[in-house]
Amino acid sequence: MAFIRERQLSANGLDFFIAEAGETGQPLVLCLHGFPECWASWRYQLPVLAQSGYHAVAPDLRGYGFTGGPVEVEAYRQSQLAADVAALIEAMGHEQAIVIGHDWGSALTWQVARCYPDKVRALVSLSVPYGGPAPVPPTQAMRKLFGDGFFYMLYFQQPDRPEQELEKDVDDSLRRMFHALSADGIGDFRVKPDDTGILQAMPRPEVQPRWMREEDLAYYVERFRHSGFTGPVNWYRAMDMSWEESHQDDNWQIPMPALFLGGMQDPVVMFSQKALERMPDYVPDLRTVMLDHCGHWIQMEQAAEVNREILAFLEEVDG
Repeated sequence: MAFIRERQLSANGLDFFIAEAGETGQPLVLCLHGFPECWASWRYQLPVLAQSGYHAVAPDLRGYGFTGGPVEVEAYRQSQLAADVAALIEAMGHEQAIVIGHDWGSALTWQVARCYPDKVRALVSLSVPYGGPAPVPPTQAMRKLFGDGFFYMLYFQQPDRPEQELEKDVDDSLRRMFHALSADGIGDFRVKPDDTGILQAMPRPEVQPRWMREEDLAYYVERFRHSGFTGPVNWYRAMDMSWEESHQDDNWQIPMPALFLGGMQDPVVMFSQKALERMPDYVPDLRTVMLDHCGHWIQMEQAAEVNREILAFLEEVDG
């Protein structure tokens, strides 16, 4: 079993906390987590990647865990986050990396591939497909779709209130979110139009699943008690700023080999059907695999299956 090591690494003006496995001279695989997560969402992948001959690295991304970050919303634009990843690849001593992302980390992976194609040899996207350019700002599209009804991304645009809700009891917040968006919990996830907070639709599970044991959850709780939720929520608050920066770009093609993995019970995948349909138009070298009985936390819920698909893809890419 490959051991996971932890250290701090300076890149793009931040002191990133990273976890890594494998030898530093091996090809680099950089794993980017989503919300509300940290590097540990890749705990089932790092040792397997290392055993397969890769230097596998997972950072706490900007605003998260023991990396932390600024409080200003504009510091979380996609252009800034993509620059973080490019700088991390260089700080690790590499010119290129295979980049794997989940949730917000998946959206970021697509942007890194688009903006820094020379730094991405291949990519794996989990849960968030790539639909190319959006015609209007994200919050405008969401308000048109949801009207006055509750939608968490619009709720997250408010100052302070989301943090107050999520930080009131970090353990309870994370317990509810991980359960509600999993294959086991999605049937109990009921959003009502008059909800006033994100947790109302998410019942508290009676027991923790095998992929998120009590000791696993405690690790996440420690990190969010340390960082708070302002940085993570700012990724959502900066969505329209990111759109303003990039909507007139003309480089939306993803040229390198790509693998998309989705869970068939993932509400994010269900919400992203149009992007899923458009993805082959923008990603010509694409493979898509959908896993049944799998929710949003795909690399934890079905770790063995995800590992198998990633390794098969990397074997194909490396020939």
